[in-house]
Amino acid sequence: VDMAIQQLLDGRKIEFCPESRSGELAPMNMASLWKQRLRWTIGWDETSLKHSGAFTDSGTLNLRARFGLVWTFLVRWAMTVLTVVSVYVGAPLTVYWPLRDPVWGGLIFWSGTICFVAGAVPWLCATLEALIRAQDRGLGDGLVQALFVFIVASPFGFAAFFVLSFLLQVTSCYKLCIGGVKGWEVTARGPQKLSAGAPKGAAADGDLEGGGSDAASTAPSDGECRSLVSLDESGGRSPNSGGEFN
Repeated sequence: VDMAIQQLLDGRKIEFCPESRSGELAPMNMASLWKQRLRWTIGWDETSLKHSGAFTDSGTLNLRARFGLVWTFLVRWAMTVLTVVSVYVGAPLTVYWPLRDPVWGGLIFWSGTICFVAGAVPWLCATLEALIRAQDRGLGDGLVQALFVFIVASPFGFAAFFVLSFLLQVTSCYKLCIGGVKGWEVTARGPQKLSAGAPKGAAADGDLEGGGSDAASTAPSDGECRSLVSLDESGGRSPNSGGEFN
């Protein structure tokens, strides 16, 4: 995110590449999920505060680009609060006072109706897409995914997601205000694989929250090191003093 903002502020253009693909393993448990999402939220907040002044400074950006940066990185804080208030304060009020024109007035009535339809249409489309693609993903797994999409994209899933977002936002702001942001912690995603000759207790020592870390999975094995050495002999590359290759 930080790199993307710097490129945009320098007048460069970022385009979507439909051929690119990426994926990741899901966190092992809720604690790992919370730490991962909190790390992402803190990163967004730090980047937003770091570059917020540059969004309105004179430069090569046009008005459309500046408005997009302000909306994406600054207005999102207000939108999170407004969404939580509208869902958990406004929705219960409509139970006691029905959302009708004579009760709330025409503006609130039509605004609420439009918001409901705007939320129901993506819910319906996402569920239908998951059902249509169920066969391609394997009928059993596809139906399970369709049920998951139906729950998550529903108004209940929408409300739960914004509660999580609001809690992450509050925690991130609190940590930034008190200076409690610590070093980067790798998300636990799976059990660490033992290399040949490694002691049995090595996996337990390297585990993080009951699972191996990303750092452990990216460390080169003995075979990979030998391959790098062979590349050094044939291609002229040599390791530096830190054991890494230039």
